[in-house]
Amino acid sequence: MPTIAFQGPLVALNRLDIISLYKECQPRVLVVTDTLNFDPTQGFGLTQFVNTLKGSTIHGMTPKVVTASRSADPNADIPNFDFNDASKGLVISRYDVVFLFGARSEGVSDLPAAQVDTIAKFMEAGGGVFATGDHQTLGASLCGNVPRVRAMRRWKAAQTPPHVSNTNRFSTNLSGPNEGEEFSDQSNTEPQRLYLNFRTQAGGVGSPHPLVQLKAPRRAMEVYPDHPHEGECLVPASLAGSFTVGGQSVPEWPDDLTGAALSPEVVAMSVSHGDGFPGGPTGAKQALSPRLFAAIVAYDGHRANKGRVSTDSTWHHFININIDGTGEPGFNGLQAPAGVDTEALKRIREHYVNLATWLMPKKVRKCLRFPLVLEELSRFPLMEELELKPIKEATVTELTEAGAALLQSLSRRVAPWEVNAFVLDTLSESLGEAEALRLLDQGDAATALRNQDIAHAAMGGMLTGVASKLAELPTIKEVVPHRTFEAAALEGSKVATKLALGRKREQLKQMDELLSRLQSAGELR
Repeated sequence: MPTIAFQGPLVALNRLDIISLYKECQPRVLVVTDTLNFDPTQGFGLTQFVNTLKGSTIHGMTPKVVTASRSADPNADIPNFDFNDASKGLVISRYDVVFLFGARSEGVSDLPAAQVDTIAKFMEAGGGVFATGDHQTLGASLCGNVPRVRAMRRWKAAQTPPHVSNTNRFSTNLSGPNEGEEFSDQSNTEPQRLYLNFRTQAGGVGSPHPLVQLKAPRRAMEVYPDHPHEGECLVPASLAGSFTVGGQSVPEWPDDLTGAALSPEVVAMSVSHGDGFPGGPTGAKQALSPRLFAAIVAYDGHRANKGRVSTDSTWHHFININIDGTGEPGFNGLQAPAGVDTEALKRIREHYVNLATWLMPKKVRKCLRFPLVLEELSRFPLMEELELKPIKEATVTELTEAGAALLQSLSRRVAPWEVNAFVLDTLSESLGEAEALRLLDQGDAATALRNQDIAHAAMGGMLTGVASKLAELPTIKEVVPHRTFEAAALEGSKVATKLALGRKREQLKQMDELLSRLQSAGELR
């Protein structure tokens, strides 16, 4: 039986050709601060973080990263930033994700209510939001009133945030070769140990949350920059409450699409520990008793058709003085020698990219899935070994095997959670998102494993649809975004999903008949 000859347009595939075709899908990131800066010569600069994002790929495409400061920072792309500025402000048509690095204390030039409302509108429209501060109320000015964000971290004095110096401070500093406690330990090559949650809804049981999952051969980020007085993240005690956005009252924590409660989750915890020391930039520190605190918390708003949110205990996990030692003479941070990343820093940079990627709206991820498939089809082993029959002639087994091959190939280049997101998007088009979530949320490991066959079949059907359209093109430049592949991919995934569900029902029927016979045989004895 003839197979689909999809290879022709891919033989001389240039990645830049794909990017140029789908340039409207480019991820757009806005990084905002108030009194941190974007100066590479400053310890409190965010340039290591920003440059990591600029040099990354998000869903296969290099993002556009714009920096903004509420102050007159000459190094910011947009100094004196106003979230409501008509030409540069925060709207979902201009940006996909916003990072908020707040350093001003509560009550110091607090973000006006109208600008808070703009961030809330952005979140309600699917935009991703990251927010962090530092000890006590540092960061509350920018972030402390933002819906959802406000309940995912101790921002204000009324929330009793950790102190800067007494026994209520949270220190994660690890001492260097001299074994003595000192402030500058935050700039040495010793990162803190991060304790990951392996039981989250977003990551599943036995896998860490997507924010800390890493690409193969690495598995997870269990290290982080350290600091002698961090803040603390929270999971809200109650999911009740609402906020007003655009004059309308909306629930702060709406149920997800399946009708289940949807709460933020602890992604990772840190251990506060260590002796005190007599001095430093913020004065003497008291000795501590060890205790756990939440370092990263995340809210998967996509499950409720809202934007995702993540908070972090401190921006010291992102600024230059902790990353490369800038501003601390004699220290290179997590680089050894200077300019060369340690293994720990390589993992941390991947986390930075995970943040921007996971927070991206669903529409961006879906927009970039076909470029991802095209690139994968152009590579070994799929380019040389994959054989696909037309969708109406393929068996459910063949479609399942094709989908599994695509996912296995993808898993060599992207983190497991990105593969899972691709599966969810494909199944959502076949079944509807609520039903796809129910199928993939099966808590029983054996059931979840069996349901993989349905997911793999859907992926195989989608892949077959893409391949069938490729076979009709003389060159890849003939691709028309949002038109060439969409209909065929959807038809393929629907056909394959229907076949897989039919096979599953037949298998369950046969199992039920077997169990009935066994039960009858047992009753006769």
